[in-house]
Amino acid sequence: MQLSSALSRRAPMRSALIAIALSATAVSALVATPARAQGWTPPPPTYRLNDTAAGRVFSILPPGEHGLVNAADLALFEANGTRPAGSQDQLAPYENLPYGAQGLTDAQLSAYYNEESFGIPPGFITRMETPSASANVVIYRDTHDVPHIYGATKNDVAFGAGYAAGEDRLFEMDVLRHYGAGDLSSFLGPSCADEQMDHDSLLLGGYTTAQKQAQVDALPARYGAPGTMLRSMVYSYVAGLNAYVAATQTNPALLPADYAAAVGPPQPWSVTDVIDIATLVGGIFGKGGGAELANAAMYQYLQGQFGATQAAIIFNDFKEQNDPNAPTTAAASFPYGTPGTVNPSTTAMPDNAAAPLTGGPTDTTSNCNLTSPSVPALQVIASLVATPHSMSNALLVDAKHSADGHPIAVMGPQVGYYTPQILMEEDLHSTDGTYDAEGTSFPGTNFLVELGRGRNFAWSATSAETDNVDQRLEIICDPAGGTPAANGTYYVLKGQCVPMQHQTFSETCFPKPGGQGAPVIINHEVYYTNAADPVQGPVQGWTTAGGKPVAVVNQRSTYQHEVDSGIGFMRWAIPSLTHDSSSWMQGAAAIQYTFNWFYIDAKSIAYYESGLLPIRPTNVNPNLPTWGDGRSEWQGFLSVNGHVHQTGSPSGYITSWNNRGAPNFSAADDKFSWGPVQRVQSLNQEIQHQLALHNGKLTRANLVTAMETAASVDLEGRQVLPLLLSYVAHRSEPAGVQSLLAVLQQWATAGGPRIKAS
Repeated sequence: MQLSSALSRRAPMRSALIAIALSATAVSALVATPARAQGWTPPPPTYRLNDTAAGRVFSILPPGEHGLVNAADLALFEANGTRPAGSQDQLAPYENLPYGAQGLTDAQLSAYYNEESFGIPPGFITRMETPSASANVVIYRDTHDVPHIYGATKNDVAFGAGYAAGEDRLFEMDVLRHYGAGDLSSFLGPSCADEQMDHDSLLLGGYTTAQKQAQVDALPARYGAPGTMLRSMVYSYVAGLNAYVAATQTNPALLPADYAAAVGPPQPWSVTDVIDIATLVGGIFGKGGGAELANAAMYQYLQGQFGATQAAIIFNDFKEQNDPNAPTTAAASFPYGTPGTVNPSTTAMPDNAAAPLTGGPTDTTSNCNLTSPSVPALQVIASLVATPHSMSNALLVDAKHSADGHPIAVMGPQVGYYTPQILMEEDLHSTDGTYDAEGTSFPGTNFLVELGRGRNFAWSATSAETDNVDQRLEIICDPAGGTPAANGTYYVLKGQCVPMQHQTFSETCFPKPGGQGAPVIINHEVYYTNAADPVQGPVQGWTTAGGKPVAVVNQRSTYQHEVDSGIGFMRWAIPSLTHDSSSWMQGAAAIQYTFNWFYIDAKSIAYYESGLLPIRPTNVNPNLPTWGDGRSEWQGFLSVNGHVHQTGSPSGYITSWNNRGAPNFSAADDKFSWGPVQRVQSLNQEIQHQLALHNGKLTRANLVTAMETAASVDLEGRQVLPLLLSYVAHRSEPAGVQSLLAVLQQWATAGGPRIKAS
């Protein structure tokens, strides 16, 4: 089997393996640590055991896996700039790749990537630890400080993954669990910035502890044996994480120095914390759409400037919702999301869509500015929020066009530049033979490998951002029949005036050391649609439509189902369930977050676009707000076979750079870039160029060259500028203009490169 992983140079990522949106589970700390079997002997990290790739899989995740900086490490760095081993060792190879990609050979790949084989080569083990006297698990670290975790069962592996996550990303995870729960101020101390982030986070999910627990408890009934297994693994993961938290209480060297920015040391985790992280990641990355209000504001602006008729034409032209000239990843047509004749009565236009919403959890506490926000915590959140949503790419070439007769792939999810990285590397194996996966995962959910490789295959992803979120306007009413209040909490549902649900989230906030003021209690008031309403979600705020008050609600298909996608990720690590492209697609189909997934093994390449995608009435405009009173309800969800998917490729290769998935698959309401010029064309052109240079047969290094070249050219310089220059080619221009045009022509002829000379 021949696999190659690599990344676009624009952002640090793990080739062929990167995690975004993964679902997870939650529960309380009632489950005991897995009991150690009598006589269990920790196995060695046997190099390439159950690994059919023969060392042909490579990856890199800059700057490095090591993420623990304790007080002594911090003092040493401040004294002389010394960093902990393994914290920056993957940065230089990654930085050098753009300048070494031309003429690259397979023999040179190891200068820019790390081999990603199961286990650790002899002589490369740096340490071994057994994190529990009761759990049957051992953790080995290699020379890049990547954890290789071996357990007797899946639960033991999950325990070890939790412990390793604590070692590598504890403070980062702590920030994210509090951010996801909407109680960051209680962890870092009150500040206006932290409090506002708490408000905003609650509008993603706003779950109570009982609701989080219910999502986990529903797994066995909903998914049978796989659901039971997933639930059990989450409990074991949290137990392992808590084992590390307990260790920090007796060994200060295990505690990240960043906790000086918090109000206290790390506290024990529960499975509901995992739900909070999954909600945060899924609500940010695993979605598309939800911009109907912003679209309405733009549409109203265009109406004011050009009138209703021209506004509609201009808006549709900008939208590029179903452009037949847009490049696609799949060749076959997969119709989705194109409306028929729109019934204007289904569209809910606010009076002024650009006006800020009123009400809702938007006001901060008096004097919240007495304490500055935590800089380390803000950096963690920035690494999540600023992670590129649409910069990931993938290039897969089939066996027929490969130099050695096996498919090859270069896949690069984009995750930005941060220390520690927002992802973590890991190698997970159960000695009973039921769990084998290596790759990258999101801290706080890394008992599953979210992008990576199995025994005989590998997979990766790019963001699909397909439309699984709608913004609804709920008509406010007065149950007594009077005039509705501007921020009223009753609304019309199927002709009845029904109450919203309401929840108060309280957090006690103590000033951190050096802060000012007394402890405060912050109350966040969150309203939701009625329990009987098909539209479920938190109220984002209030505005008016037709002069009457309305509430804005985000309807997300994965709401109250944050854990469900874990079933798909878990399947990929179980050899008996995933062993070829067909069985892999079953896992992809179980993932409810919206991603483009790519697969490669020794014979096949494949593609599947996941997501719990609602089917909307054909008389609804999917780009503008709709009424939530029952007239525009979803009519089920897209079938498994209705999703964009493809095995093999008529062209001999599959590419993606967050472009359109297939012909007739419409863009989400927040997507305005699926037109005739899209950067995936640069990938296609470079693959075609490499095929022409090498007689139609590519090596892994050739494909890396194609990826790096495409990543370092200007899209407009390639696709638009030559057309513009052709318009003025025979015109008489002043000497200065002619000189400028000559420079542009020279640049366009060279392919529009943007790479800086080395």
